[in-house]
Amino acid sequence: MKIEVTDQNPQIAVAIKKTAVNMDNLHEAIDEICARLLAYLSEQGTEMSGAPYLAYMNANDDFSQFDIEWGFPVAEPVPVSGEFYMSQTHEGKAITATHKGSYNDLETTYYAIMDYAKENSLESTGIYYDYYLNDPDETPESELLTQVLFPIK
Repeated sequence: MKIEVTDQNPQIAVAIKKTAVNMDNLHEAIDEICARLLAYLSEQGTEMSGAPYLAYMNANDDFSQFDIEWGFPVAEPVPVSGEFYMSQTHEGKAITATHKGSYNDLETTYYAIMDYAKENSLESTGIYYDYYLNDPDETPESELLTQVLFPIK
């Protein structure tokens, strides 16, 4: 796995945030939010212009609870209301790696990035992104690609 520091350009996205998520209810939260976002984009006559992402933020020390932002990049801002809002992904330096395989194994990529950060004296901002580069409904689990991104200070 190639781990490197890259410069990220921001993308605007339509997003929903959910608070107090944990690993036990993460998949349920993602499925629920994803369905609502897809329906909202359809209502707006808008399509995604990049890979959907999941941002983890406000995690407690042992990462047993955190907030998530599920976002779908769009080319132009769309009208938002209620739980839907416009967001922007990270701009600036980040440690990145592409994970290949099951989402259940993403933890190995996270640990590798954390080790890289420690070895290179890099400090995370505390927000982490997963960009889903292919569709799990159309891609074998062993071929799934997820770009993991740790913004750094």
